[in-house]
Amino acid sequence: MRRATMVGGAGRKAAFVFWLLGLLACGGLALAGGCYPKAQIYGVGDVGGLIFDVNPPDAEVVLDGVAQGKASDFTQERYLKVESGTHQLELRKPGYETYSRTLFVSHSLLRIEATLVTGGAPASSGS
Repeated sequence: MRRATMVGGAGRKAAFVFWLLGLLACGGLALAGGCYPKAQIYGVGDVGGLIFDVNPPDAEVVLDGVAQGKASDFTQERYLKVESGTHQLELRKPGYETYSRTLFVSHSLLRIEATLVTGGAPASSGS
């Protein structure tokens, strides 16, 4: 039985290429598996974006003193576009304490997770 031999280190080069391809394939699987928070890897152009996971979901989002809508309105598919920089965020709902936070928004999605605490000002009766 004859054995084929490679001349001039071609065997080492082929082994290195297969090793490198295997390494790249494993790295691709790790990224595809979602090992990084999506807010850190999804670019959204020249502005940043906010998505909300808030309990209760119908809490009002107020950014820099301007009402933006309900927290449940802003999902990963339909995020709140925000200019890069520092902003004041409030989450409000009658009967709950106001959640207030200063945040810095860059050119990516920032996920805000919060649970409002009961015990704030009660809802007005409208009389």
